[in-house]
Amino acid sequence: MVVSIVIRKTRIADRQEWQRRLEEALPRIRAVLEAEPGFLSLQYLWRVDGDGHMAQVTTWREWEDCRRHIWEGGAATVAALEDRALPTAPHPEGTWVRHTFEVALTVP
Repeated sequence: MVVSIVIRKTRIADRQEWQRRLEEALPRIRAVLEAEPGFLSLQYLWRVDGDGHMAQVTTWREWEDCRRHIWEGGAATVAALEDRALPTAPHPEGTWVRHTFEVALTVP
């Protein structure tokens, strides 16, 4: 299993506004992800200090599935949908960073 985490800062610093906007965009985002082979799950995280930082966490069956999503356009489509709903903060604070990990150990 592979986990991909995209972290960025949005212009939205209010948690309730952020969640409202994200929930409006979520059906379109989920439609893109659910059409991708090997997609398993999606989570969004809000940084506890409420400064607009967020993370998108996707889980994939295999690295090849995640790689295909990133390199063949699915990730760019999701990013555009997210950015339309949650505009990115100005550079350099709004830099998008992706970290991708293979799950090495699951502890019950």
